[in-house]
Amino acid sequence: MTTQLKNQIKAIAIYQLAGGIIGIILTVWVMFGGKMVVDQPALRMGLFAGGLFLFSILCGRMLFRNTKRGLILSLVNQVLQVIYFSFGAYGFQYVAGLRVGIGVDMVEGWIFKFRLAISSFHFSFGSDLDQRFIGVNIVALFLIFWIERLLEKLKTNKAV
Repeated sequence: MTTQLKNQIKAIAIYQLAGGIIGIILTVWVMFGGKMVVDQPALRMGLFAGGLFLFSILCGRMLFRNTKRGLILSLVNQVLQVIYFSFGAYGFQYVAGLRVGIGVDMVEGWIFKFRLAISSFHFSFGSDLDQRFIGVNIVALFLIFWIERLLEKLKTNKAV
C-alpha cells in the first residue's frame, strides 16, 4: 500500500473518530446539562444516538486494524448521513463529523436552504414538529465517493 493511500485512509479514520467523540460529548452535554428532562423516551433516543456515534468511532478504529473492512463500515456510516429529512411525525438526521447540507424546506413554500452542523442527531417518530424538509449532506456524499475510490485502489493493488 502506498504512503498516499495510507494517509488518505488515516485522514478518514481521524475524521470518523473525531466526529463520533464530539457526537457523544454533545449528546451527554444536551441530555445532562440541566435544561432537559431525561425521561425514558429521551434516554432511548440518547442511547440510539450514542450507538450511532460509537459506530462512527468503531469505523475509524477499524480503518487502522483492517483497512478493507474499515472502509466498508465507513461507507455504511456515511450512507446513513447522506439524506436528512423531517416530514410531519417522522424525521431523521445523523451527522458524525461535519454536515454541509443543501435542502428544501417545504413549510412555507419551496425554500432552498443551506445548513451547517457538527456531529448532531435528531430522530422523531410519532411527534409532529411541523417541519417539512429534505436535504443532502454534501460532505457525506463526497466521503462516499472517496471511500469507494479507495476500495477500488485496494482491489487493484491487491493490498487488502
